[in-house]
Amino acid sequence: MNKQVHRLMKAAAATAVAATTAVAMAGTAHATTYYGGATTAYSGTNSGTVCDGNCTSPPTQNLANLSRDMWTASKSVSAGVHFHPGLISGGSTVTMSIKWGNVATTTGSYNNTYGSRFGFNFPAGAGSQRWEVVNATMTEHTAGGQTFTYTAGRSVPIMALDDVAFSPLNFKLLSDCAWIGDSNLNLYFTQSGVQGEVSFGLGSGDSHSVGEFARTWTEASVGSGLRMASVNYYDEDFHWSGAWVEGYPPVSSQSVLPASSGTRFVSWTQNEANGRCSAQMSYSITTALRTYAV
Repeated sequence: MNKQVHRLMKAAAATAVAATTAVAMAGTAHATTYYGGATTAYSGTNSGTVCDGNCTSPPTQNLANLSRDMWTASKSVSAGVHFHPGLISGGSTVTMSIKWGNVATTTGSYNNTYGSRFGFNFPAGAGSQRWEVVNATMTEHTAGGQTFTYTAGRSVPIMALDDVAFSPLNFKLLSDCAWIGDSNLNLYFTQSGVQGEVSFGLGSGDSHSVGEFARTWTEASVGSGLRMASVNYYDEDFHWSGAWVEGYPPVSSQSVLPASSGTRFVSWTQNEANGRCSAQMSYSITTALRTYAV
């Protein structure tokens, strides 16, 4: 194909994005929801319960009921401790102190009519999955004025899930590639799982917003392997070798996650592939940590 015909075809496809898939991402990332009993990784004794040091088993039937029924769930950094209703009798009340790993302690009371849920959002940490131990200290106050205490434990997996959004790419030409008139540019970008191509013309100092560059990932984890974007661009009117050789850049080695929630800006100056001109490129990455009522 000669250069003139190729240029006409490129012009007809201006601003179109190639639907080429570079990396097949394995769908949306999720942390598994875990429930109590044998599905937990708690290392204590007595089928996932531990004593507070004053006993080897729950001192009352009510505390035994609660400790056996206690179940946990988690997703992303969110964890929940649950108790079904109707577990205590005889006019007793039970207060709860929930210790979330070594991070925090929350308190409340068991509701015998509706059951109870206690929730907490752990820090994201480095983003990879880890296990956190959750201990519930239950204090029963009997109708006769006695007090009994027992501690039961479970462990939950915590793995940060984030929504990640790339903004459009802003491309500003700093110097002309063409000797006469606007520079006719072909820009190629590579992102996680996607490659795209756009064509546009600019003069020195002009800018172009590449809307096709914008992309969003939901519930992504460190294990999703999201990478920063890579960009190549070419002056379609000139190639040092005279051959029409263009192509997509390789996948970046820089990871997007872990990252704090918020927006960060990426900006750099890059020469045209054959060194004819230079451009300033920039985009923003917005990261939002997901939390859930589990």
